[in-house]
Amino acid sequence: MPAIPPAILKKLYVKNSLRAEGDGFVLSLQNSIAPGVIQGFKGLTLDGKAVPLERVSIHQPDGTVVPAGAISEGNPVLFPLGAIVTLRVGGVPLSPGNHQVGIRVVVKDVGPLEIPVADKVE
Repeated sequence: MPAIPPAILKKLYVKNSLRAEGDGFVLSLQNSIAPGVIQGFKGLTLDGKAVPLERVSIHQPDGTVVPAGAISEGNPVLFPLGAIVTLRVGGVPLSPGNHQVGIRVVVKDVGPLEIPVADKVE
């Protein structure tokens, strides 16, 4: 199974896209590695604390919204090269300051990956 180093995975994060929105927060990822198929969304953490999957949704470039918990091998999310997807998290407030986000997904032909995100929110 091929492994993708964390330094490469960090580059998926769109800088300065982490921001508070409503009662939660959003961030964006842009695929700069290779076309991918996400077959599972296994978790998201904010500053080391797990966020319930039912609070996370994936907003695709075509406007399709997929609840993170609904992503599976039978209901995958395509992540074409160059595409930008936005993750929206409801009910988890984001205060100003430095934050660490961990995104765990399963990608077809690659396996489990953890995408590290670090950013400062004004």
